Amino acid sequence: MTKKYFFLKCFLLFNFLCCYSQIVNEGLLQIEPATNVYFENEYTNKNTGSHESNGNLYLNDSFINNGNTSSTSGTTYFKSSDNPLVSISGTSNAIQFNNLEIDITAISKKGVSVEDGFALQVENALNLVSGDIRLTGEAQLVQTHLGVDANTVSSGKILIDQQGYASAYKYNYWSAPVNNGGVFTLLDGKFDGSDADVNPFNPQAMSFSTSSPYNGLPSVLDGSGNVTTSLTINTRWIYKYLQGVGAYGDWVSLNQNSALNPAEGYTMKGTNTVLTSQNYVYYGAPNNGEYLMPINSGEESLLGNPYPSALDAEAFITDNLALFDALYFWVDGGSTSHGTTDYLGGYAIRNLSGGTAPSVPASLVGGLGSAGSAEAPNRYVPIGQGFFVNAYASGSIVFNNSQRAFVTESSGNSVFYDGSSVSDRDVNNQYIRIGYQDPEGFHRQLLLAFLPNSPADIHYNLGYDALLIDNRDDDLFFVVDDELNKKFAIQGVDAFHESIELPLGIVISEAGLHEIMIDEIDNFQNTIYLKDNVLNTTHNLSASNFSINLPAGEYLDRYSLVFLPQESLSTSNADLLNINVFYDGQNNIVVNNTDGITIKSIKIYNVLGQEILNTNTNLNNKDRVQIPFNQGKGVYLVNVETIDSKLTKKILN
Repeated sequence: MTKKYFFLKCFLLFNFLCCYSQIVNEGLLQIEPATNVYFENEYTNKNTGSHESNGNLYLNDSFINNGNTSSTSGTTYFKSSDNPLVSISGTSNAIQFNNLEIDITAISKKGVSVEDGFALQVENALNLVSGDIRLTGEAQLVQTHLGVDANTVSSGKILIDQQGYASAYKYNYWSAPVNNGGVFTLLDGKFDGSDADVNPFNPQAMSFSTSSPYNGLPSVLDGSGNVTTSLTINTRWIYKYLQGVGAYGDWVSLNQNSALNPAEGYTMKGTNTVLTSQNYVYYGAPNNGEYLMPINSGEESLLGNPYPSALDAEAFITDNLALFDALYFWVDGGSTSHGTTDYLGGYAIRNLSGGTAPSVPASLVGGLGSAGSAEAPNRYVPIGQGFFVNAYASGSIVFNNSQRAFVTESSGNSVFYDGSSVSDRDVNNQYIRIGYQDPEGFHRQLLLAFLPNSPADIHYNLGYDALLIDNRDDDLFFVVDDELNKKFAIQGVDAFHESIELPLGIVISEAGLHEIMIDEIDNFQNTIYLKDNVLNTTHNLSASNFSINLPAGEYLDRYSLVFLPQESLSTSNADLLNINVFYDGQNNIVVNNTDGITIKSIKIYNVLGQEILNTNTNLNNKDRVQIPFNQGKGVYLVNVETIDSKLTKKILN
């Protein structure tokens, strides 16, 4: 193998500026295969530079990348015995290596610091010989090779941050992006990140307690922001849930020593810090490559993103569509107690159609022109985020590097559920978010997505229609394919047309104001109506909310979402022109049926849509039906149903 020193032979390969302290590439740097190049000083690839390292590059100092980098073979080494800390940074926000080795052996060694928001991309293997990689802030490590983990780890590790709920009463669903010896434990793999800004390479170990009142405790910091007493996690609230069937007893209690495999999720509550969120540092070998999680039909598992980078939910769901078709993220809605019955929260949902916010108090859910703290999950699952899947078939759920992506939370394209907000935008599709608010103030959000390039249609479609898993006593949902025992939060349809009708079901358990509304529209211009299938009326939801005051019960075929007003939806029937309905002023409703049309039923409703009277006897072979009506003065709707038509008539008494 040929050894090349940059100051001897690289002049012919790139334009450079050289002094005693810096090496700068302004043009094309090509390192040929089977070639060694050594840079003793800091190296900058400028915005005009192109760095093509296909051989072996040895760096004794920092790498500042403002231009383009690529590597198809060879290894880049950060190998220093005199610099305890070097860095990777630059305005390009990304750098790509074929193989990467870290071997920092200087006294007081730390390792390599990767700038906040920077993508460290390694096509193949990462070899951590000595010294750590500190992924600062929202920096991420993305590896793209196929198959199982190809990394080797000696004494080096990675450090990466994630923030959780501040409150000691709120659960996050977590997963670990690192392992130590193949598994993860809280004791060895998760650390206090309260002073990460001042001690990025030296996080303090967390403390743990089991005592009442079962609250975590925040860190104690000195005047310089250093942790003097580390945060405390109460192990009473640490659980996992694998291959359960929905029973409360399927939750498995854990502690700080419990071993979790990559991609297994776990629950953990916060520390009562006065900050908006609690920062933690994961410290260990980076998870990488393929992981398999067994599951059987009818089972549920709490899993999570196993990587130190974002996970593409669409790629992950598509790869596992034979087993499950949606991800469910727990979002707390303001819990202030450890009592199970006092938990305020629900599940945000993500599938191939898009995402919906959880059913939580309305003040937390973003509507038109607002940004709540419990909005819909976007396409990319952030580092450390746990989620549930529900299996409809048996097999092994696959996580692999092809599902990874560099997407930061600050970009708005991924969100960790510690109270951050996020929106879902895709200009190629059309989205309608329907809201429902119950008398207690809880807000349910449904998503209707028109996806012209998808295989979805009006019927049930794997991956595009998502079930609710946290049904409330009062709730709104889509009814798909007349599956009345299934309640859907998301419905995906291939293309919009004005005549489409989408059935909605509603369950009411208590009296009071129930409202249906538009939460948000995206790339959709048509008017949206709510159709009352009983009264044969439509309400313009685009103009105003729809109020319901019905008796307790399930209404599975009462309402539909439509896009034309009633006069356009109605089909003409000449026979109905000969049926006349009126109030005779003598406490009777009269139906004149001079042509003897077969009438199936006559129903009378008040203006709230509540049924006052229902009769289906003594209706036929009569040209005049007289129905005693002793209700108070007001407006009423009379619905006359024949064999193939309905007539709704408004009357005054």
